[in-house]
Amino acid sequence: MYESSNYVLKYSAYGKTNTSTSKTEWLDKVNNLPVTFTNVNFDSNIGWYENSLRLSGTGAYAAIDYKALNGNPSLGRTIEFEFMSEKVNANTDVIMRIGDLSGARIDVTPISATLYDASGNDVIHTNFKSNERLKLAFIINEVNSTTDSALVYIVNNGILERAEGGTGIIFTNTTGGIKIGDSLSGIRLYNLRVYNRALSYTDAYNNYVFDSDDKGTILAKNNVITNG
Repeated sequence: MYESSNYVLKYSAYGKTNTSTSKTEWLDKVNNLPVTFTNVNFDSNIGWYENSLRLSGTGAYAAIDYKALNGNPSLGRTIEFEFMSEKVNANTDVIMRIGDLSGARIDVTPISATLYDASGNDVIHTNFKSNERLKLAFIINEVNSTTDSALVYIVNNGILERAEGGTGIIFTNTTGGIKIGDSLSGIRLYNLRVYNRALSYTDAYNNYVFDSDDKGTILAKNNVITNG
């Protein structure tokens, strides 16, 4: 078990509390890029809650000035985040957006997550139940790589869920950063990583275990061989 290295952006809410003197400070582990909070009161409804950032209500959000889908993601890119939707108002509410409507983006709702290309076309998506914690990794494999060439993957809780062909898809021309919250529905975000490379399935699984609050139980499920 290990954490996949060489990320270019990483945030973890582990250990953050509303009573801390640094409660308004959330820095990226690589370049100390700060998160900007707007209308976040850091109370029992909005703020740090059980190792996550909890946000709900329009006008209350966290923003990260990092363009995770800018450049050319088809040279290899992974965007990974662990979250839970809650206090669902409508299944179409966008509780987190990576990118913006003018270009490529990932939109997360209480029941789905979708990667769109620069023209707004649905490249790959997944559906899930609300009010359940899960870790998703959107992996864009390099075009003309020796393995998995141009395929786009979604890894859900460490398991490869689905794949789509990405040949010819344009992900560039996006200017938006990362916005969490600002929705009538709620979100709890536990952690977020971005890699300028495509993770392997093993890397994505190891990150899932590494970030889990219950590592022992997950690892025990892999003890399929006993007595030699």
